Parts: sequence; C-alpha cells; structure tokens
Amino acid sequence: MRLRWLGTAGFEILSGPHSLLIDPYFTRNPRSDPVQKLSPGDFPGAEAVLLTHGHFDHAYDVPAIVESTKAAVFASPLVCQSLAARGVPWNRLRPHWGGETGEVGPFRFTSVPARHVTFDVPLVLSTARRCLPCLKELAGVSTTKYPCGQVLAWYIEVEGKRLFHMGSACLPWDLNAEVDVFLVPVQGRTDICEVAADLVRRVKPPLVIPHHHDDFFPPLSRFIDLGDFEAELRRRGIQARVRVPAINEPIEL
Repeated sequence: MRLRWLGTAGFEILSGPHSLLIDPYFTRNPRSDPVQKLSPGDFPGAEAVLLTHGHFDHAYDVPAIVESTKAAVFASPLVCQSLAARGVPWNRLRPHWGGETGEVGPFRFTSVPARHVTFDVPLVLSTARRCLPCLKELAGVSTTKYPCGQVLAWYIEVEGKRLFHMGSACLPWDLNAEVDVFLVPVQGRTDICEVAADLVRRVKPPLVIPHHHDDFFPPLSRFIDLGDFEAELRRRGIQARVRVPAINEPIEL
C-alpha cells in the first residue's frame, strides 16, 4: 500500500491498481507553498472520494474529479447538497451522518462524527490583518459558498492496516478502535501543535503523519513548523514515530 500527501488535508491511498482520495484539493493560489503541480484530471482511476467537510480547501476540486472519474463521493448531507448544486450528479453522492460504513475495491471505511477546530482569538485577529488587502479574492472561497457541514473523520481499513484521517483537529469523543497510522491535521489555532499532540495521545498510533501544515492559500493560511509539533509529542512522552510527508511523494506502508 502506498500513501501520497496531496497538500492541505488531501491524500491518495493506493492499493495495487485501486485508488481512494481524501479531501483532494489542488486549486491553490500562486503564492502557495509548497506548489502543487497535480490537477484534478491526474486521478482518472480514483474509485472513491472521502470528504471530512465542505470548506474550499477540502471540497473545491471534487466536481472536476467526479467529471473525470467514476468515483463516488462520501460526505455529510449538507456537503452533498452543496456539491449537487455545483453540478455533481446525485447518483455519485453518498451522504454520511457519521457511523456508517462503506466499501470500494479493497477499501473498507467508516465515517466518524467529529467537529471543526475552533479558531482562537489571536489567530482570527492575525489572519484578519493579513487578509484585509485580499477580501475580493477571499470572497470566492468563503464558507457561504463552501459550507462546512457535519465534520467527519474517516477510519479506513486496507491490506490489514488501519488508518485514521482527520481533516480538522477536534474529536469530541474517543475513537474506540485500533489505529496503525494517524493522519493528523496541524492547522487552525495558535496552539495547534499542542492540540494535535493531544489528539495523538488519545488515538495512540505507532505511526503519525501530520498534514494541513502547509501555506496552502496565503494570506488566509500560514505555515506551521512541525518541529514544534514533534517537541510537543516528546514533552508528553509520546513514543509514536512521526513521518513528515513531502507533497506528492509516495510513502510505502
């Protein structure tokens, strides 16, 4: 099995010829870092798309992906409605409220009810200052156009391994499932490294792959130093191995 980080919270999981996408987002602005050279048309074999929520940096490119593949999209009902309004056929949408299971090819997955991280006041103020000159650009990716909907995390089983992916860093209850690989988001608060480390402590995986730490849409986003995240893990005595992904580079699991 191979895993590719696609930037932000996006991943492709490959098992033999089978491909599953999570939160695939490619249409960044020219100031993003790192640069994403792939596009929605580069995944013709994708069989399923799992979405954690409907914000633009998770769901913007899904209509284009559906148009170029046979993939079904698994997301919360409100996100499915939003995608239908953007042209995704209803027969390609699979609404999940949380707790349902699905199976596509070798992938078996379960949606886990979660919540969006709560932005703290210092982050809101600093982001607002950076964004004031760019309000016209940012209006096109607002939450009115890309509503969050019910946030879902995804528990995925494939090739005897158990992966847990979160697209935003708030899990209000315990997972109650064993996890081999935890894909943990590190974005959304000034203390996000502490928040993410606490999630790792609760999930207890042997391997952690951080994501969403990139500067994906400046000035709305910011780069997160993952050295701080790893320091928080050590401070808590967490022994999980951390694998920092490089964009679009496959990781063998």
